[in-house]
Amino acid sequence: MRKLLLLLLLGQGLAWAQGAEGLWAKTCAVCHGDKAQGVKPYPGLQGAAPFFATPEGRRYLVLAVLYGKKGEAGLMPGFAQLKDEELAALLNHLRALLQAKGEAFTAEEIRRERGLNLTPDKVKRP
Repeated sequence: MRKLLLLLLLGQGLAWAQGAEGLWAKTCAVCHGDKAQGVKPYPGLQGAAPFFATPEGRRYLVLAVLYGKKGEAGLMPGFAQLKDEELAALLNHLRALLQAKGEAFTAEEIRRERGLNLTPDKVKRP
């Protein structure tokens, strides 16, 4: 039992040690690339930079990561299974990759949009 607990704690520690960069690698980079440059046929995210600076744009980004988005390249899944802190960290990592202007996302900002049960086709660009 102690060995199992130790292994679980070690695994959790490794996940936290990876931080946002590790989470990005596991959840986003497969389609959007390590630097958000895109991996064909999926788009790069450079065009998202202006969204970080406006309330409507920020809400759109939160909804897209929570519920997914239907786009030209197909369907981006939502990641509502992730914690609010993790989604905020992913968006902040993307903001840093894009060198976008705007405040850091908070877990509270994510939490406010949970429970809307939107489908990806309902998430629209502002």
